[in-house]
Amino acid sequence: MVYFTKKALNIGKLVVITGPMFSGKTSRLIELLERERFAGRKVVLFKPEIDKRYGEATVKTHKGIELDATVVRTNAAGVKALEKAASDYNVIGVDEAQFWDENSGLEEVLDKIASSKRIVYVSTLNKDYKGRPFGISESLLAYADEIHSLTAVCTKCGEEAVFSQRMIDGVEESGPRIVIGGKEAYQPRCRNCFMRD
Repeated sequence: MVYFTKKALNIGKLVVITGPMFSGKTSRLIELLERERFAGRKVVLFKPEIDKRYGEATVKTHKGIELDATVVRTNAAGVKALEKAASDYNVIGVDEAQFWDENSGLEEVLDKIASSKRIVYVSTLNKDYKGRPFGISESLLAYADEIHSLTAVCTKCGEEAVFSQRMIDGVEESGPRIVIGGKEAYQPRCRNCFMRD
């Protein structure tokens, strides 16, 4: 097995992975981070403190693939801590960016990190359960050098799904904008099967 010793980068980039629930965003994020690690680069992964679905300091996919992560707060102070902690790494991963506060400055800090000849991979939901884009997601897409726009499979008809339908006891449901959950709370839906409030 060959391991590369080149750790420094000549150019940075910001790669955004976006799509609905169950489109494989976190799987893609972990895959890309593992590739960078294989290339001999120092890699760190951050996750929002409010996402405790699969443990405190772990990012885990719906399929069970996991990677250790550093937990940070989702406010401006948490973003500053992320920026400071990321300074020792060539490659930075951020999972579930939509959970950060709208005024946290996450987008600007990730753009700044990418401009300092480091690679940033960030996953984010494309839309909330009402089909509205998250402000952070929109900003990240504008800053991105590269976008991986993923789709899921609609649970009702099998077509390409780009929406995340919130479900409570099998019924489309409304409520607060952010409710952390998995298959018990969300289904991927195509435009025709997506039920708006």
